[in-house]
Amino acid sequence: MSQPEPSKNTGKKPVNPVVVERVECTFGRARVLKDISFMLRPGEISCLLGLNGAGKTTTMRILSGLLVPGQGKVRILGKDPAEEPAAVRRVIGVLPEENILNSELTVEEHLRFAGRLAGLGGAALSERIEVLAEGLALTDVLGSLAGILSKGFRQRASLAVALLPDPPVLILDEPSSGLDPEQQSAFHELLRAISRDKTVLLSTHLLPDVRALADRVLVIAHGRMIYDGIHPGDDALRKALLGEPLELTGSASVPGEQEMVGAPVTGQGPAGGEDDAAE
Repeated sequence: MSQPEPSKNTGKKPVNPVVVERVECTFGRARVLKDISFMLRPGEISCLLGLNGAGKTTTMRILSGLLVPGQGKVRILGKDPAEEPAAVRRVIGVLPEENILNSELTVEEHLRFAGRLAGLGGAALSERIEVLAEGLALTDVLGSLAGILSKGFRQRASLAVALLPDPPVLILDEPSSGLDPEQQSAFHELLRAISRDKTVLLSTHLLPDVRALADRVLVIAHGRMIYDGIHPGDDALRKALLGEPLELTGSASVPGEQEMVGAPVTGQGPAGGEDDAAE
């Protein structure tokens, strides 16, 4: 019996599912995003960390196709969210910061509606709902109205809606906001479990989110991306949030990347919002 041929190294670099290059966004006279660039890798959770007003939500909305940048390039699996929004929506799951659930619909009704929008139906949709309900511990509340659920269960249900079409890319905007420490811990475990075969970008202002989840950290301050690398430690992140550069040395550096990413933002005070990145 013939043996299978060994795999050949084609020399091609793996494709990054999400690419953002030199993106700018302006509202009126205010430059909200200033020349930001980053790439997301498959199988990683990347945490976008910044104070309130730093530009996190604007970045997430551009990736979701809800905003069009004034300049720059955005590609999700090779497609531009501004030019091909329908195609991009088929490959991303989005959990916005705002509540997306209708208080007068049950969890299962939300999931069936989302499934029909994704082109699922019949036994395939029922099976997918069963898998998600079991994996996200929603089985006991499928028949409950969204309006009576706790914040933790609402977040789980919203995540189930985002995951229903099994998208390869997940964009989660402040998913732990408003959860108590026990709910945060449970939510972190869920995200870790579902992220193994996906590309995940999670925005947050909470250092515990970054510590528990981040394979990679992106720090945005004053609309600029000032750090892109592994977790450098909480103290360094607190400084970075105010625009200071970060230096990594030795084993802490990220292969193939500069050891110091970005530079301090000069001529500006602290980013908008309170410094609630502390625990």
